[in-house]
Amino acid sequence: MTNVLDQRAVLWLALLALACNRGDHKPSTAPEGDAPAVIAHGPPPVIEGDHNLIRNSSFDDGSATPWKASVSGAARGQASVRDGAYCMQADAAGEISWDLQLRHRALPLQRGHAYLVELTAHASRAVKARPRVAQVGPPYQEYWASTIELATTPQRYTGHFEMRGDDDSRAELTIHLGGPLAGEGALEVCIDDVVLADPEFEPPPPPDYLRAPTIRVNQIGYFPRQRKRAVYRSPDREPATWELVDAAGAVVATGKTQPLGDDEPSGDPVHRIDFSSATATGSGFRLRIGEEQSDPFAIAEDIAHALKYDAAAYFYHNRSGIALTMPYAGDPQWTRPAGHPSDAKVECLPELGCDYTVDASGGWYDAGDHGKYVVNGGISVWTLLHFYERTTKLGGKAAAVADGTFSIPESANGAPDLLDEVRWELELLLRLQVPKGKKWEGMAFHKLHEQKWSDLPLAPHEAKAPRYLHRPSTAATLNLAAVAAQAARLWRDVDPAFAKRCETAARRAWAAAEANPNVLAPGSDNVGGGPYEDLDVSDERYWAAVELALTTGDAAFVEAARSSKHYLAIPGPRPDQGGQQSPMNWQLVQALGTISLATVAPGSTPLDVNEARAKVVEIARTHAGRIDDAGYSVPLQADAGGTYPWGSNSLVLNNALLLGLAHDLTGEALFLHGVIDAFDYIMGRNPMWQSYVTGYGANPLENPHHRFWARQKDESYPPPHPGAVSGGPNSRLEDPYAKSVGLPGCPPQKCFVDHIESWSTNEITINWNAPLFWVTAFLDERAR
Repeated sequence: MTNVLDQRAVLWLALLALACNRGDHKPSTAPEGDAPAVIAHGPPPVIEGDHNLIRNSSFDDGSATPWKASVSGAARGQASVRDGAYCMQADAAGEISWDLQLRHRALPLQRGHAYLVELTAHASRAVKARPRVAQVGPPYQEYWASTIELATTPQRYTGHFEMRGDDDSRAELTIHLGGPLAGEGALEVCIDDVVLADPEFEPPPPPDYLRAPTIRVNQIGYFPRQRKRAVYRSPDREPATWELVDAAGAVVATGKTQPLGDDEPSGDPVHRIDFSSATATGSGFRLRIGEEQSDPFAIAEDIAHALKYDAAAYFYHNRSGIALTMPYAGDPQWTRPAGHPSDAKVECLPELGCDYTVDASGGWYDAGDHGKYVVNGGISVWTLLHFYERTTKLGGKAAAVADGTFSIPESANGAPDLLDEVRWELELLLRLQVPKGKKWEGMAFHKLHEQKWSDLPLAPHEAKAPRYLHRPSTAATLNLAAVAAQAARLWRDVDPAFAKRCETAARRAWAAAEANPNVLAPGSDNVGGGPYEDLDVSDERYWAAVELALTTGDAAFVEAARSSKHYLAIPGPRPDQGGQQSPMNWQLVQALGTISLATVAPGSTPLDVNEARAKVVEIARTHAGRIDDAGYSVPLQADAGGTYPWGSNSLVLNNALLLGLAHDLTGEALFLHGVIDAFDYIMGRNPMWQSYVTGYGANPLENPHHRFWARQKDESYPPPHPGAVSGGPNSRLEDPYAKSVGLPGCPPQKCFVDHIESWSTNEITINWNAPLFWVTAFLDERAR
């Protein structure tokens, strides 16, 4: 008997299970045997139809959710889904039976009901197992248990019982595998097709938004004159007929799917649907194959228009040192007092021996926490300023980010609103430069945060713990030099005094970095904030040299850029040969220098602009060439180990940025199509059926890891503002929550959970929202 729900529906039930029970399992004191004394057996129930309380019984979609493995005591092992079964691999079985166990909680048992228990199991050697149905909490009473003999080939095991005790809405089915059951030596035990059935139980359907369609689309829509792709999840090897229907159900286009077979990064068997030839516009379109249909979507010129402004609003909503007020907040639920006013006078860590304080007010909170980090601020500032620079130098629409276009307090001050928002962070970075006459003069403090991780949830104005500046670093200093130099040239015609201030700070930072070339941030500095360590700052030096050369024209900066090993470099997408999955991140920034160089006019600098442009096009073409090989048409290749890293969605977006710039430079549709494919993936055309952006799509991101947007944790806090993008799938699953809901062993594109406690898959940050803004603003210009 099998019962398979879509992974998202299973995940919903897992969250319900965890909400019902937060405690750890404690062993029952009942005797081990076939029929503990507390069990009352009755006749075996007759089961017709689906009456299984276990909502992920067959593991066919590669997920274990809501099953969980428990390894305790002297046992050593881990569980994952393999070949459609849930398997515990153990090097040591421990001393008692419950040292190794697989369990499913939040099972509602009712007094007087009869239950059927079934499972298929096998082991790598002949051992015993003990499936049991029991209370989760004290007194840990067992309702049914049986010790079974496992063979090396799958066998079916059955049992039944009648519930004679009180109702238990939180019971668990647990399979003990440890201690004397397993004996000595390494072991693998696999279970499949698990049943705990009650003929009177009617499984509730999951909410509509969790019924993942087999046809995956961009959940907000498509541009009328551009490429339109969807994915059909099906094991069929023959093409299927698809129809595009409008809101009234009329067929407006039809065609055949392209079977692609099994897609390794997703673990899905997929077909591609290309409906680019459809010319109709409007809303409420669906793709249909037989009885299967997609979510509704629009085909319209303006599908990215509102999103680009919400993506930009992310930065206002994460400002430090200013009250968020109406009308700028968009809704009263997102208003709040100014966060961390004490940042106006911050001390260094005591061991640094500073005899002064620093005004570290303002800026943007980095991510889900309230820390401020110069290197993450640096790439975020660069990304937003680069979009502005390309609009002024490569024929973009600067009017889209002009004065009066954003909902921020500085709007209507005569300066472009995009520059106004970026200046909020730039002012902080300038203030974090060590004053003249002090140790590390001209360098930039690496970061600012508390000395322990703050509570979740916690609004910025509620935080009271002291905050400290951490030791300056060469990486932070070169970030300051780079973005201050970039800002200096972009503010010359907007605010000449501010431009001069930025150039002075950039020159001071460069000189300080030259005097202190190896003051590196340690990876161990991770208490209360991220370390943002970097052991090689040669790429930061190249980036800063390029920005200073473009701004000042000084021969010394031109020579520093030319002589760098990174000159004209953009890391290429060859992770199998030591390359990179994306050209840039906060720790890898040489591409920023080359991209800035490629954006200015040839002849405006002694540096090789045309060669930089050729490199942009070369690497972008490599990314574009890999899209058709990907089942979900995403411009991101798994690394050499077959994994996706932390913040994989930001790599998709940064690759899209490079593709967009290549389109600016060449006009080739290939590159514009690549940006659209990246956008489609982020907006729901992915194996998780997840729009990774809050407030957008049929299944939008709802519970990012964020201390103020924390409605899931506490209803007195607001939900997330629309326009925030999640970091997305992360094969490493660093946080306990992601590990606890059955994700270990997940295919790279499915290592994700939309939960506030999953900081390794579902955090939001300034350096991920910056390329979301770049990409959506680019598409709103170029894809119409």
